[in-house]
Amino acid sequence: MTTDASLVGVTSEKGIFTAAQTGFEPTSSFGAIVDHIAARDATLLCDDLGDEWADFIGITEDGGLTQISFYHAKHGVLSLGASPFHVSVNQATKNLGNMMFPDERMQAKLELWGTLYNAAGQATQIQRTIRSGEMDLAAILRRARTAADARRRAVIVTSSLSRQAVADAFLAIQNGQRPAPSFVQLYWLLQSFFGACSEIGAIGMVVCQP
Repeated sequence: MTTDASLVGVTSEKGIFTAAQTGFEPTSSFGAIVDHIAARDATLLCDDLGDEWADFIGITEDGGLTQISFYHAKHGVLSLGASPFHVSVNQATKNLGNMMFPDERMQAKLELWGTLYNAAGQATQIQRTIRSGEMDLAAILRRARTAADARRRAVIVTSSLSRQAVADAFLAIQNGQRPAPSFVQLYWLLQSFFGACSEIGAIGMVVCQP
């Protein structure tokens, strides 16, 4: 579990859209991913809506090493319960196989990533290919798909969890306090997520508020 301070100021998951908009609002979970959490990804693709594998897919190639990140964004009030995580964990888990970039599905994905992002009921000017390490996106994806040593990360990005709150809950348990049933459910839900990632050789991560 890691933290990012940008999530403290998040007020929505996707933000409000206008026809002339060219980027996601900085106070949205989407904006926090683009501007901060995935800022080091040389290639960043918005895959939200439709046949979505993740909200964003990031690829970084550095010194012969390849990192593929599937970002799943959620926003909500701070909580130590499992409910806010069910959708994110289910989405991340069911798309773990797509982290291998199945060849038979890539052409349709390339066509999607070459379009503008259309939110529900509102077209925008936001490019789905937010960043690309080079002009030939297909070549980047081919290299990522065939990289033998690729590091794959399934990343749940949420403003509804604080790492300090989790640390305080564990400290209370160590001091003999009985944990709330909702916290126990959260713990086991996250453990199942991390276990599912490990089974396919991926790394499960949660990015939350400090």
